[in-house]
Order: sequence, then structure tokens, then C-alpha cells
Amino acid sequence: MKVDAYHNIQIDTVHLGLTPVEREDVLKAYNGYYIPSSMLKHQPNSSSSWMFQLMDFFMLPEFYLLSCVIEFFERKRINYQPIHVFHDVTSSVARVHKSGLLGLSIMGNPEKYIYKDLNLSSFLNKLVVNGKKLFVISNSSAAFIDRGMRFLIGDQWREHFNVIISRANKPGFFQLDSKQFRHMDEMGGFKDWERVRSLHRGHIYDGGSLVELMALKKWNSQNILYFGDHVYSDLADVANTQGWTTAAVIPELEHEITVNNTVEFRSCMAKLRELERLINRYQHVTSAEARYLLHNWLAERNELRIQSKVAFNRPFGSIFRSFHNPSYFTRRLSQYAVLYTSRVTNLGDYPLDHIFYPKRTALPHEAG
Repeated sequence: MKVDAYHNIQIDTVHLGLTPVEREDVLKAYNGYYIPSSMLKHQPNSSSSWMFQLMDFFMLPEFYLLSCVIEFFERKRINYQPIHVFHDVTSSVARVHKSGLLGLSIMGNPEKYIYKDLNLSSFLNKLVVNGKKLFVISNSSAAFIDRGMRFLIGDQWREHFNVIISRANKPGFFQLDSKQFRHMDEMGGFKDWERVRSLHRGHIYDGGSLVELMALKKWNSQNILYFGDHVYSDLADVANTQGWTTAAVIPELEHEITVNNTVEFRSCMAKLRELERLINRYQHVTSAEARYLLHNWLAERNELRIQSKVAFNRPFGSIFRSFHNPSYFTRRLSQYAVLYTSRVTNLGDYPLDHIFYPKRTALPHEAG
């Protein structure tokens, strides 16, 4: 299901497996449209009711697999406990990651699995030439990072970065202060047991913590712009505790912008706004003709709302909106990210000293 910024369910997005759930069943299951804050936990807890959030692009296959399993059980009338299915699917996906098989498949054929931004190398060069210090904090192994970066940037990719950290274990990297960095050799393997007392340009270091990173580099938090693709694992802690300027990378944004700029969608939105203006103005007229017209307007409004939803994605609509409200994802995104973009290189269109001034958002009592 999709939930808006105020915890209201977007009814037509609720599915059991791959099958849409009827409105009456949704209202019965959740006793209305509202989801309490206690249920909207990112991580499971000991309570009997919680919801796991799909927060990044890489979770789509996992959740699709979960939906397919549930759909199979429902169609075959197999009795099941949802929590057990959830844990079995998520643990299976985690096992694939930990086994290294997924990484080996990607490393063996990066052209198939990794989108290559042809502007990335020149953009990073531009930053380095102008005195910017770049760093990478990744949960992936050193070997995986090296293979991916060679594909994206070239064999000399390490020269771009002042700090390279592998197996960081985010978000633990940002939350714990006891874990120290370890030396890695040129191939990304274990080097020695000596304590890391300084971080050198072009070298890969394993593990560590944010506390140790800031102690060794002595960077000013106010001068850091940090990009991540996961609202919680990447952005939340550094935004809350360190005051870093954070930016989210959201690949789906390109599709959203494309749809927003189509003639069909703009026409749909114009009709919807005008229709809602008329409904607001004439809803209290009591004549029979007016009530009949209002009934038709409301039906047309519902049709236009559905059109605006399916223009982005038929089952769920836009990831940023739940009709007129921001989605719950957008609320969390705006809380932890100052900027968001579909790819880092989009910033290459701006001078390096460009300042993004926020737009003033009209409050309900200010909107004309």
C-alpha cells in the first residue's frame, strides 16, 4: 500500500500479493483510513503490528518476490502466517547478498547490471580540479567497489577520492563510535592489524565509523555535501547528528518529471483544479439541478484523480504524491534531504558556487 504524509491510506494502492484489495476490506482491516505512527516503523519491533517500508530502488525485487509468494499462496489456498513469509523472503535475499553470488554476477557483467553515466568521470574531474575533496562510504566490499568504479570511471578512479571506505555497515557506521578502520591492500584484501592513524588519498579502508572519520580528517560538517540513495541508511543520521547537507539520488525522478511535463497530464491537472474550484464554490447550493450537477462533478473528479495516478504507475501512482498530499516517502525525504535528483551529474549543469535557494511554500491560510 501507499500512505500519504499524514498516515492516510491511498485506498486503491492496497494489494494482497498482486491482487487489489476491495475498499470495504481495507477499511475493515485497518479500522478506517489512518495508520498509527506506532505501526509505521522502518524496522520491525516486538509489537504485533508494524509495517516495513520500501525506501529505495534496490528493494523492488525483494518486495516483488514477496508479493509473488503471497499471490501463489492465496491462489492455491495455502494457509500461511504473513510474518513467517516476510522473514523467509527477506532472509533469503540477505543470504544471496552475504554469499557473494550476487556481487560476483554483477562484477562479471557490469554492462548488464550497472547504468553507466557517461558524464560521471568528467563531472568528478571538474570537482577535483576545483579543489573539492571527494569521499565514498559504501557497504560493499573493496573488490566490488573497485570493479564498479573501473567500469564507471576508469582504472584510475581512486585518484578522484580522498577517502574510500568499504564494508561500512551503514547505518551502523553513522551510529556507532567504537569500530575502527582497517588497512586494505591494493586488491581490496586484508593487509595488516596496524591501527589506521591517517586516511590517504586513493587507499581503501575497511569498516570504521563516522566518529573516527571526522576525527582523522577534521572536516567541517557545514562544508560537506553528502549523496545517498536510502533515506534512513544514508541520510537520516548525518542530517540529524552531524548537520551535513544531504542530497538523495532517486532514479525514478526522471520518469516522474517526464510524466509531469506531458500535455495529457497537464491537461488533466488543469481540469481537476478547475473542477475542484467549482465544487468548493457551489457545494452548498440546494436546488435539485445543483445537486445533480455536483454529483456529476464529484464523479468526474474521481475519474481525473485516477487518471493522474495511473499516468505514473497503474498500481501505486507517483512515489512522491498521494493525490493532493505528499506521500509518506516524500515527507521522510524532505525531512532528511536538502536536495534530491535522479543522478549526481545533474549538478554538473550548475556552477560550483551555485546556491539553491528554497522556494517559499504557501501554507493553507496563505494560498489564494
